[in-house]
Amino acid sequence: MDEDIVADFTGRFFLSRAEDGDDAPSSGRIVMTKKRLVLATNDGKTTVPLSSVVDVNVGSVPNHVKQFFDDTITVGFETDDGVRSAVIESKSETVTKFVAILFRCLLNGRAVAIKHPARVGGRVTEADVVQGKIRIAARAIEIKTKSESIEIDVESVMNITRANRIGERDDRVTLVVKYIDDSGLTKTSHISPSKGQYVNLLARYLRLEFDELREEVEELELSSPEKRVLVGIHAAGGDIDFTNMLDGDPAYVTNVLNSVQSKGLVVDGADGMALTPKGRIIVSQRIEDVNV
Repeated sequence: MDEDIVADFTGRFFLSRAEDGDDAPSSGRIVMTKKRLVLATNDGKTTVPLSSVVDVNVGSVPNHVKQFFDDTITVGFETDDGVRSAVIESKSETVTKFVAILFRCLLNGRAVAIKHPARVGGRVTEADVVQGKIRIAARAIEIKTKSESIEIDVESVMNITRANRIGERDDRVTLVVKYIDDSGLTKTSHISPSKGQYVNLLARYLRLEFDELREEVEELELSSPEKRVLVGIHAAGGDIDFTNMLDGDPAYVTNVLNSVQSKGLVVDGADGMALTPKGRIIVSQRIEDVNV
């Protein structure tokens, strides 16, 4: 293989067929360049051009082979006979690294149209639709246009939907990404990759990163006072009497505030305490559990 190899590891994989069968997975070598994915065994190899990949799913395995796999990634790709899938399994840390490299190879440098921001709060803006190229970063996407570099952190994303919003063709699928910027403003940007397959892949990447963030948040253990502080900051915007809220002495209040800060849930800004993206997720997920 003349191309530079960006991933090379051993594992097990299963290639779907036209009809689901009872075949067991094969053990072999998984090799990837920036242009293709190769699944090789002693009996031969299967080459998947990355340009044919239409979907990437982490952890979800077809029912008929579910009993064979643990840490997996499923790659859907187009062939002359329709869409097929390759289920790949390896060590957890290997799968995690491979997924990150795969998304970069699939999405980096792809042309996109963007309207940024399309909304600020509830106000529709007059921003123009401009062309740019996308780059995948750690828990973020960056779109470079001729005039600026636009970065959206996954931690700041509140919602992702699809619509037909950009371009002269009304069938051009657009990702509608709602997020909170560094100043606390809610913004919405419309992002439309040039091909439909990249719309799906970009949405997969954003949701995968967001799901991992939510899992990290769910693993945090919070006391009732800590939850009350988060909801109080959310409701009052940081301008709040924490001593009165917690019915405690100043030292106790300081300990609670230091705790939520050390867990990355609040920051002390110029206008008082504010929730971080993780803090906002906590509030949205657990507000029903809090007795303010």
